[in-house]
Amino acid sequence: MTTDFDDLLAAFSESVSEVLRSKCDRRTVHGYYDGKNDLDAALWLTAVELGWLGVGVDEAAGGLGLGVAGLDVLHRQLGAAAAPGPFLSTLVGAQWLSRQAGSGETAAVVQQIVAGELTLGIPVAPGGAATPLRAGRLAGTSAPLLIPASAGMAVIEVENEAGRALALVAVGEKSARLEGIELWDRTRRVGRLACEGVAPLLVVPDADGAAGNLLRRYFALAVAGDCVGAARAIAGQTVAYLKDRQQFGRPLASLQALKHRVAKMFVAIVEAEQQLEHAIEAASLESPSAVLWAFLAKASASEAFYFVADDCLQLHGGVGFTWEFDCHIFLKRALLARELCGDNRAMRNLAAEALALAAREGRSTADIAA
Repeated sequence: MTTDFDDLLAAFSESVSEVLRSKCDRRTVHGYYDGKNDLDAALWLTAVELGWLGVGVDEAAGGLGLGVAGLDVLHRQLGAAAAPGPFLSTLVGAQWLSRQAGSGETAAVVQQIVAGELTLGIPVAPGGAATPLRAGRLAGTSAPLLIPASAGMAVIEVENEAGRALALVAVGEKSARLEGIELWDRTRRVGRLACEGVAPLLVVPDADGAAGNLLRRYFALAVAGDCVGAARAIAGQTVAYLKDRQQFGRPLASLQALKHRVAKMFVAIVEAEQQLEHAIEAASLESPSAVLWAFLAKASASEAFYFVADDCLQLHGGVGFTWEFDCHIFLKRALLARELCGDNRAMRNLAAEALALAAREGRSTADIAA
């Protein structure tokens, strides 16, 4: 990446951070958790006004054209703020749809998303159960989706006579009814689509797994960005708490044992950030190893986030057990992040399969050691 582009990303990151500090501070997030405000809707309107929804979409399609690197910046800041709303699923869905060439309907859907007129749902763990598609109609209940209550459409996995495919389905009260699933993380929504004879707006064949891998890759990068941003934010907040909290007549931060625990947290964060940066670079260059790095980055980042959030709760004296404390909210997001896009054992298995495929095809795997 050029220096000018790096400067642009840094300016964008600071801009997003400043907006979120103003509109999505911790007190406001707690108010949302308690049902006292509509923070998700307010943030969505702000994102529309500032053009965030078009960050990963090409300029020709009405976006900002900042690609995966720009989206990574946005996801890190949203994660750091524990921002609620349909950002993860909608941004990933838009990015994937923008790569499905040759469909005027797809282009129109992407433009609706960029304009803030549409939110999307996507599979919680791509590669799972598929909904039967017979004679052009869907009948059955989808696998769990990361999907907001406001979703107008969803990308679901289907299976027809030709094999597996991904379908874009309009969410409606009768033909494709959204059934919510109770979740421990109140900043996100999960549900299923109960389909009764609905005809998909778009069907993308996935017999070779290419379309599904692309969706999974974008999803993995988004989750990883969210996780490293969140982990660094709550770790920094915990360090500030340790410096302020007095025990035995001295700040907790001065105790050697706690210093070591904090050091381990930041080692985990830096390792996850480095893997993610490698994955973003590979994706930006359309490297053959992009899939492998994305899956490894998601596994590393979500595990680091859980480790950090869990230890931050303990470093707060265990008071984070109740959701009145910030680390509790982050811990719940971390627990969900481990399962998004697939559990981390599955992520590493997929990465190993990608490496094995590269070896069988005689492609260079030298960059794996980088």
